[in-house]
Amino acid sequence: MQWNFKNIDDEGEFNLEHFFWKCTACGTCKSGYTYGPPPTFRRICPQGEKFGFEGFFASKGKAALARWMTSDPILKNKFEWTPEYLNTLYTCIGCGGCQNQCLVDFKPFIIETIEAMRAKAVEDGQGPLREHHILVTSMKNNDNPYTGPRGIRAKWMKGLDVKDINKESSPVLYYAGCTPAYNAPVRQLAVKTVSVFNKIGVDFGALGKKEVCCGSTVLRLGARDEFKRIAEKNLEQFKYLHDERGVDTIVSSCAGCYRSLLEDYAISEEYKDYMDGIKVMHTADYLYKLYKEGKFEPKNEIKMKVTYHDPCHLGRHIKEWIIDWDGSKQWKGSYMDLVDKGTFESPRELIKAIPGIQFEEMRRNQNNSYCCGSGGGVKTAFPDWAAENAALRVEEAEQTGAEKIITCCPFCHANLNDGAKVKNSALKTIDLVELLDEAL
Repeated sequence: MQWNFKNIDDEGEFNLEHFFWKCTACGTCKSGYTYGPPPTFRRICPQGEKFGFEGFFASKGKAALARWMTSDPILKNKFEWTPEYLNTLYTCIGCGGCQNQCLVDFKPFIIETIEAMRAKAVEDGQGPLREHHILVTSMKNNDNPYTGPRGIRAKWMKGLDVKDINKESSPVLYYAGCTPAYNAPVRQLAVKTVSVFNKIGVDFGALGKKEVCCGSTVLRLGARDEFKRIAEKNLEQFKYLHDERGVDTIVSSCAGCYRSLLEDYAISEEYKDYMDGIKVMHTADYLYKLYKEGKFEPKNEIKMKVTYHDPCHLGRHIKEWIIDWDGSKQWKGSYMDLVDKGTFESPRELIKAIPGIQFEEMRRNQNNSYCCGSGGGVKTAFPDWAAENAALRVEEAEQTGAEKIITCCPFCHANLNDGAKVKNSALKTIDLVELLDEAL
């Protein structure tokens, strides 16, 4: 397959260099703000919050790193891979908080630039970090990043009423993902999804042992070859399921899987051929659609005050950028606007539909949500810091008076609970489907 990734050293009119030189280092990317009333203003970059100096702060720091790597007129040809540079590059969580704040032409290409720099590090034999190697090796050997053997991938399905889509037809494929399969504390995410689907009468199936990773984790680290291998394997499998098993919808409860299947796979030129007739949806959007169609109604009263944490890959990462490529409206390559396709309202509406629930927003929410801290390989290489960062989010949730944090991502689920342990908080994070299962 042909993959159209942008590289940090590409040539041409609209290469990445064209855009990261547009960064003015204004610093807007450091904080999440709303105009109100009342206006709010809080730090948005976990890396900057932790390390506290300008080189780390959000996209302005990454633009400076990219300039040094490529064509800085002063430092050109003097770039070298130093431990400090690599640590700066890999302590970025890739949450996109800075991207949401940016107002210049660099905005649509910030995450691409960070990931392209990491891909260059891998290409040069310098990346990812030593702590990441076990993750990449596991992907090569086991088709998952958790070092878990393929044989136990379907262990979460034992005793559940799940159709084997390898043998039986179904319009819906439940793509569980690696984390519920191999991370025992998060296994209930998949178990409760199956329970909810069965309660409301969804005709669905799962791949069991034949399911493989979406590839998101290795892509974030810059290991593009491994991502392409696993993505092509998935695309071929999805096309087969559509043609031979009648699958027209793939539903995932993992924000990372959802973002990868929807956005990252689309970088392949053959994406439309393989995914023709198949819609990718997150569980929250899929269940909300069924709820609005009157297919189910949460009737069990749950007297509880809750708040909601927006996963980065489910929310602000899902956008369609409007760019004036030909200069007919502003200037060539200028950022014009965006179409926000992130999943924000559906989980909130489902939570509010449950009798007895009292919902309270955290101060930083939706596009300005503060990242839990587990993305971009940070949880693997810097687990203590990831949990420490999650503790900041747990503290913000405690300020709402909530008894539970609800989220829609297994990474957030696991890391926020780790953060609660760091600060000795009794506040527990559960997935939306766990709450809905109790309400049905």
